[in-house]
Amino acid sequence: MLWGADMFKNWSTMVLAIALAIFTWFLVTGREVVEAWLEMPVVMTNPPEGMIIEDGLVDKIQVRLRGPKGLVDSLSSQHLTYSLDVSKLKIGQQVLDIDVDSLPLTASYEIIEVKPNRLKLMVDRRVAKKIPLEAAWAGTLPPDYKLLEVLASPPIVELKGPETKLRKINKARVVLEESFEEDVPASWAADVGIDLDEDITASPAQVHVEAFFGPKTRDIWVKLPLKVSAPKGVDASVEQSFVRLHIEGPVFLFRNNEFRKSMEAMLTVGPNVKPGTFELDYGVVLPEGCRLLKKNPEMVRTIIKK
Repeated sequence: MLWGADMFKNWSTMVLAIALAIFTWFLVTGREVVEAWLEMPVVMTNPPEGMIIEDGLVDKIQVRLRGPKGLVDSLSSQHLTYSLDVSKLKIGQQVLDIDVDSLPLTASYEIIEVKPNRLKLMVDRRVAKKIPLEAAWAGTLPPDYKLLEVLASPPIVELKGPETKLRKINKARVVLEESFEEDVPASWAADVGIDLDEDITASPAQVHVEAFFGPKTRDIWVKLPLKVSAPKGVDASVEQSFVRLHIEGPVFLFRNNEFRKSMEAMLTVGPNVKPGTFELDYGVVLPEGCRLLKKNPEMVRTIIKK
């Protein structure tokens, strides 16, 4: 019985010794002072309406601190963040200090260093502005054709973005890109995006652009025989048998004289005309794509006999 009591007493002493050792280890460890770096995400608070920070804002700061080892080791599981109050920021470049007293740390820690300790921010305001669109076409055409006009629909768009950038923008440009090597249509249309900086948006984001094409033209004088058409029983004679026409038409049409075959100058006498001498007008027929600029003469002296 004495032997059993002694064994129990020894085991009790060993357990007590182990407990005291563990307690002492925790006590010493907890009192041990260490240094460490702590990364802390930055969260903006109280931003003014429409305000944007274009440059200088960091996602996180690094805090070098000193404190009891046990407390320092526990920081990694606390998900601490630094609240950056931006309520007093104004448009332009400003420097904002990192307030050490605002770090979410107790007096148990000594703050040694903060990186960065200040932020150089470029602050702007997001605004909207309506501007006209300038439409253009980029491409190639056969040498005998040209661009007539380019239109954008709608002609005005609304931009949204930094105030300092929109202040400098008075118009935007849209370019319709398409080339035609042979057959050239009268018009070509497509929906085109507006070329803007990535921090500026447009409404609508795409506009309908239509380009109109036509042949290059030139004007020439053409001499034609004047034909006379009169009713049966009416003798009509003119003082001149040729007239000259000033016409405008496609350049390619005038490369040879074939176009003359589709031209005509005709003076037509009506059935109720009375005998006499008159200044009469005459009509002309022109090739497709041509227009009359001037007739010489405008009226022709005509003698009517019955």
